[in-house]
Amino acid sequence: MQHVHEHRFQPQPGGSLTLRQFVESLRRWTPEMRQIVQIALTRSEAERQQYLQGFHARHHERSGGQLDSFIRWAYSDPRLDDVPLLLTEIERPESEYADALLHDADVLVRMRAEGKSPAQRVRDYLALLGIEGSEQVRAAIASLLPPGTRPVVVLATIRQMRRRWLELYGDDQFFAEA
Repeated sequence: MQHVHEHRFQPQPGGSLTLRQFVESLRRWTPEMRQIVQIALTRSEAERQQYLQGFHARHHERSGGQLDSFIRWAYSDPRLDDVPLLLTEIERPESEYADALLHDADVLVRMRAEGKSPAQRVRDYLALLGIEGSEQVRAAIASLLPPGTRPVVVLATIRQMRRRWLELYGDDQFFAEA
């Protein structure tokens, strides 16, 4: 008699992983895991779904691999698009935070997060990733800092905002629904 089992991949249940846990898990990714994500990112949503369906359909024809559950995650999670910026963030050298205005970063984070649900705060954290590349954003943040703040200090403060966000709100559930 053949063992009966579920064929559908069960996505990560809502609220099972905090933002901090997810970010920390990225530090443990192997080169193979990063390569899987890079490949998945080159595919459209429809192509990811098609690949995932084929992956499930063929699982009886091959022995399971160590990274099967990771592959299923990479091809099914809508937050995959945030991974490259998250990886950049965790690999950022300490020197890029050196000139940050710590108090100002803390105040800006608390103001932005005020009155928001955990799911909204997670979305806001993800929205902060890479924003320092926008001159418009840098100018807006600079306008909230002391007059004459040097551009390098503005950049470091924006990066510190993300670090502080993770410190303050890292226990928010990463996969929580709004």
